[in-house]
Amino acid sequence: MNPSEVSGVSPGTVVEFFEAKELLLGVCLAVKDQKLHVLTEANREMGLVLRRVVSASPNKLNPAQHRDDLLRGLKSLRHLRESLAAQVNVEELWSVLEGESEAYGPQDLAELVFASQVTDDHVAAVQRVLLADRLYFQFKDGLFTARTAAQVERRREEMAREAERERLLEEGAQWVRRVWQAKSGARQEIFDHTVLEKIKDFGLFGQESENAAFVKELFGRAGIPVQPASAFRLLVRLGVWSENENLYLHQQGLSSEFSDKALAAAERAKELVKGVWTGEERSDFRSLEVFTIDSATTRDFDDALSFRPLGQGQWEVGVHIADAAHFVGLHDVLDEEAASRATSIYLPDRRIPMLPSALSEEACSLCLGKDRATLSFIMEVDETGQIHRCLIRPGVVRVTRRLTYEQVDGLVETEEAFKVLWHLSERLREQRRERGAVLLPLPEIHVSVNDHGMVQLVRYEKESPSQMIVSEWMIAANGRAAAYLAEKNVPAIYRCQAECRPETDQVQSDYPIFHIYRQRRLFARAELETRPGPHCSLGMNPYTTVTSPIRRYIDLVVQRQIKAALLEGRLVYAEDELEKLVTRVRVQLGKIALVQRKWTRYWILRYLEQEDIQTLHAIVLDKNAKFAHLLLPDFLLEVQAPLPTDHPVAAGEMVRLKIERLHPRDDVLRVQIV
Repeated sequence: MNPSEVSGVSPGTVVEFFEAKELLLGVCLAVKDQKLHVLTEANREMGLVLRRVVSASPNKLNPAQHRDDLLRGLKSLRHLRESLAAQVNVEELWSVLEGESEAYGPQDLAELVFASQVTDDHVAAVQRVLLADRLYFQFKDGLFTARTAAQVERRREEMAREAERERLLEEGAQWVRRVWQAKSGARQEIFDHTVLEKIKDFGLFGQESENAAFVKELFGRAGIPVQPASAFRLLVRLGVWSENENLYLHQQGLSSEFSDKALAAAERAKELVKGVWTGEERSDFRSLEVFTIDSATTRDFDDALSFRPLGQGQWEVGVHIADAAHFVGLHDVLDEEAASRATSIYLPDRRIPMLPSALSEEACSLCLGKDRATLSFIMEVDETGQIHRCLIRPGVVRVTRRLTYEQVDGLVETEEAFKVLWHLSERLREQRRERGAVLLPLPEIHVSVNDHGMVQLVRYEKESPSQMIVSEWMIAANGRAAAYLAEKNVPAIYRCQAECRPETDQVQSDYPIFHIYRQRRLFARAELETRPGPHCSLGMNPYTTVTSPIRRYIDLVVQRQIKAALLEGRLVYAEDELEKLVTRVRVQLGKIALVQRKWTRYWILRYLEQEDIQTLHAIVLDKNAKFAHLLLPDFLLEVQAPLPTDHPVAAGEMVRLKIERLHPRDDVLRVQIV
């Protein structure tokens, strides 16, 4: 009811109003400042603003009566109005008015429903029924309008959804409460998968989740904290997530599982390994001593090397790349899967391959003692590291030695062939440096998690002989691939880096890693381009990547383009197709880089927690008026810390930190300079 209609409410008037979605009766005891002092049928006195009044019936009760008499009067009126309401057939009333656009007041509708003289109680009864129904009539500004038949159907569907939502909330809240209060480790049943997915979404995206309103109401009814951390705890208790669940993977939509179609296609493609033979289209390199250099845990070998002397100060170095294009057809289900993944993902606790293991670890992989298809780069090089000739051919190899980086570091001391290969690798690097390459090697922090959940950190120096051998010859092969494509004017995907600005603001520091970090920040970002261009930090012009087609989709694409040009003189991809592909892959690579960075950081924080590390050493990279930007050299982790007030710190200086708060799940590492 409008305030103007009840402005004459006086003591003794019986009013109806909503309280917690229930229509209640009350009697006005007094009116003051446009606010009613009301005794409700629930025997409670309250203040009531006029706009909450739905109906008012003056002079129904005597406010001077005893409180018990007033309550009996209200109870009698409720029974009367409920009995009158039972006589109202809403659907029948709607059928009379359906199709009319006119809005009706409760009085008019009561006169249509009841043949006898209409009282306030008849009017209130009709209004009570229509407000409770919510299907056939629309209520606005105290008037009712009959919906059209189409509107009724839509409203019926809305109400069904509302009812289902209410059921899920009510039953779901009871389930959530049981799970929350259950003993740790107790087996819990899943109430409803729709509700489960909403909770997962809230756990991942918090307030940004489209299900935030539902889950917040659900948790509120269950009496648990309304926050994403509660969702995480529930899902761990249910066994849906683990304590170390990688939420970043879920947030970025990166799947660790392959579809059944992709797995079946990989098994079929695996059979193609039997059809790898030599001939006009594929050279036989099985007479060469071919070896792989990788970590001890590697299972997907996509590159191998061969090395032999040619005499007169000449050597032949072969870079043999797994021919993934032989197994993955253009635009087939495996190709689409690889394109959507963009690259294999290497995380401390898991590896998510770009191709199913039937290919990445078996048919494509350059496994020890197995005949495998390759795209091979056979380079003739002199003792100065000058490459005089490079033959690019599809081939077949058989790996004869599987070596680790550590083994090769030892072999350069004991085997002449590896000593010479290392020497030639150094010459290749020196040539790149002469072409302007800027070598800023950072150690690699390898973080791994064993089966017992223990975190292990191993530091690798990238300047070891084995690392140099692999990196220099892969760079050489990639450079030759790029040169071939550019010379033939074949559209391709190049890696370009336009600028490597030198550091002009020289800051003194005793720590080389400080200068490496500062210099790297001045480099332009390397980009994927469809036109050849320089890569300044590598000292290569042009440059592409083709040496990891099992692990990187761009390399698979470039491999396809080279093979088609070599064997058939045709293009697999036009330039506009490559531009679209680059745009698609660039987005996915950005997501993957974020996940790898965030998840490696999570496990480093877990390591600090596991080892109960309380203090750290850090190098000051930079600072402003309030904070220092620091590098933890033992972990290659960057942190912020407030500047101390009792002593100054300078960029390039090593300081000691005290850990004040550490919470890996929330990515919290709060430190203080001491």
